[in-house]
Parts: sequence; structure tokens; C-alpha cells
Amino acid sequence: MIENKFQIEFLATSLVQKLNRKNIFPPLFNDPESFIAPAGSRPKKPTNSFLICRRNVSKEANRKGAHNMRVISKAAGILWNSATPEEKDVYKNIAERVYEIHILRSSNLVNSTSFKIELTTQPSPISHPLPFPSPSSILETTLNNYFNDHDNNQVIPFNSFNSFNYNDFDENHQWI
Repeated sequence: MIENKFQIEFLATSLVQKLNRKNIFPPLFNDPESFIAPAGSRPKKPTNSFLICRRNVSKEANRKGAHNMRVISKAAGILWNSATPEEKDVYKNIAERVYEIHILRSSNLVNSTSFKIELTTQPSPISHPLPFPSPSSILETTLNNYFNDHDNNQVIPFNSFNSFNYNDFDENHQWI
């Protein structure tokens, strides 16, 4: 893997030496419209200044016969890092113009589509909230369920002794 990295680095460095820097700084391809997605396609994130530079490096590299995008991207990085602030400013101005066009097109797209939803009535809630029972009613229900035999409505007396005697119940767990 390290050998491959050095090979790409070597190829990129040799490509930089072959490229005509005058076609890259200032950019030969500088039309902001060419960096915007076609009108019918989904609007994408606008291109930044480095990607515009990389596109110019790619076009120049293709004219010189280089087509490997790994090598071209590495060469674009080398050129970008060695560029002066004035050279980068040209690309930044193009990127700002691309951004402005992108905003205009995407706002026109949103305004022209039928994605606007107007609510005529309030949406119904997904579920209706139920009142929470009071603690006293919960206690009363629990005690009634515990002390009442529902089969024959017989009340089971509460054992108030501190000790519990299993002999007070039959095999069906009924009070004797």
C-alpha cells in the first residue's frame, strides 16, 4: 500500500511538470454555468473553489493524455497548495458566482414545484390521551382484586396477624 502511495505521488509530481500552468492559473475553464448541474436534475451542493481548480487540472491533464483521477486529484492538490493567494482568489470568485447561481436556481425550483402543502384543517392527533386514574382509585381497585374471589363473589378476609400460616389455606389456595 505504501508503495502504491509513493507511485501515485511520483506520477502526480511528473504530471504537474507536464501541465501548462497558464491554463490552470488563471483558469482556462471559468464559466460558472459549467459547474452547475443541469436544470432538470436534482440540485446538488455547489462546487467549492478547489473542486473548480481540480476540474481545470483534469481538463488540462486529459489534453496531455493523463486520465487517472487519483493521479489528477493528487496533482490538483499539489498545484492548489503551491498556488498564491491571488491565484486562489480567482477560483474563489468563480465559486461564489456558482453559489449565487445555485441559490437562484434552487429557489426557483422550490417556488415552481407543487410541494407546497396548505392545511385546511388541523391534523387529527395520532392517539387520544386517556385520563390517568387517581392513586386512590388504583389502590381501591388493587385491594378489591386482591381480596375478592371473583368466581363466587366471596370476600377473603385480610390476615392482620404479624405471622402468616400456610395451614390456613387448602390445596387450591383458598382460605379455610
